[in-house]
Amino acid sequence: MDKLVSYKSIHFIGIGGVSMKALAKYCRLRGVRVSGSDIRGGSAIERLAEEGIEIVDCDDIECIGNCDLVVYTAAISSDNLQLVAAKELRIPVMERKAFLGLVSRGFNKVISVAGTHGKTTCTAMISSVFDRAEMPYTGHIGGDLQGKECNLICRGDDYFVTEACEYNRSFLTLSSDIALILNVGFDHPDCYKDMDDMVEAYNSFVRNCKAGATVIIYGEALPRIDARGYNVVTFGYGRECDYYPERITYKEGRYSFFICGRGERLGKIDLPVYGKHNILNALAAFACSIACGIDAEVVCAALSEFCGVKGRFEKKGVSAGGAQIIYDYAHHPDEISATVDTARVFGRGGKIIAVFEPHTFSRTKSLINEFSASFAMADEIIILPTFKAREDYIEGGAAYDLYVAVSKKGYNVKYACDYEKAARLLETAEKGDVILLMGAGTVSALATYL
Repeated sequence: MDKLVSYKSIHFIGIGGVSMKALAKYCRLRGVRVSGSDIRGGSAIERLAEEGIEIVDCDDIECIGNCDLVVYTAAISSDNLQLVAAKELRIPVMERKAFLGLVSRGFNKVISVAGTHGKTTCTAMISSVFDRAEMPYTGHIGGDLQGKECNLICRGDDYFVTEACEYNRSFLTLSSDIALILNVGFDHPDCYKDMDDMVEAYNSFVRNCKAGATVIIYGEALPRIDARGYNVVTFGYGRECDYYPERITYKEGRYSFFICGRGERLGKIDLPVYGKHNILNALAAFACSIACGIDAEVVCAALSEFCGVKGRFEKKGVSAGGAQIIYDYAHHPDEISATVDTARVFGRGGKIIAVFEPHTFSRTKSLINEFSASFAMADEIIILPTFKAREDYIEGGAAYDLYVAVSKKGYNVKYACDYEKAARLLETAEKGDVILLMGAGTVSALATYL
């Protein structure tokens, strides 16, 4: 921790972000004076204040002069008042991804979980296993654990378990002892030219691993990844993988299976969380835990009690008409397909009504064909305006463009200009139906209208 404790006071710009609030709380626990600002308010910011972190207004530049370091997110513009003030005062500034790399270097071993989908759930799964095994670790998770309202777990300094985000090549600041690659699908067209460009970033992530590192890779992604010189472990549905499932069964969207390795059954996992895609997340978490020397029986027991992460097929109540309301962070075509499929298994014969709020114009434009096909299993579809996040409008990437593309597929789709209009369209949903709210923006708030 020498590098971190050299800073007596750190200010976080954009402290309300999931990763940023965890890093801020970690610094606070290490005895660093922490302050922060964010244009968003809400309960998350209030909890940070209750935990001893000073929250200031976004235009407050007086606080910057008392800091040794300013950390900011990639979404912060270069003309941000506090960022400009720090540079004028010659106070060191560091983007979040670089600061995460700095924090990670204070631990004996780093476990980095990468992939287009599943990072948050798999990181949380590994943390749950480490908890049960009483391993000394710190978990930095990209979402709050169900029932715990936290995404930072501090149990020691031996292992640092963290998400390795591919956006803006953030994961290249990490040097891992164990690197997991859950999948490699094209995303973030605002910072990657094409799939080859993204694959090269993943290969750079692997090349940054420490000598003798273990690289755990989804079997179908293995041909794309150059992990020569490392200890490679694979997982997937095929028996050619080092870890694979057998005798998969499900009940109302929850899956059970035996986990096998090299022809031998190593234990049974009864997943409490919904979705077939979580079988692969569990396999990856199992492979990682075994690589850390944890007994297979302990791993299976922990994964069979995994509480899940908020925003991943999260129940949000029942509509006035009696339909189940589910929120999921899904904002990529593969994630939408998986979520709709889960709802189909979870549901009991009623309609699946998919409500989608696109996230960023560039993603919508680049993947519009994939998006339009991802709703195939839904009975009704409602498209909301794009949550623009860090972008300005891009021609061909608006939500209405997606609505037109989905319409051409012949699907039952409607466009809603806001949440109130969407709520009116959902008034016909009844008991037995499932309303899926999907997106990485604020679409979960629609539940309060229903």
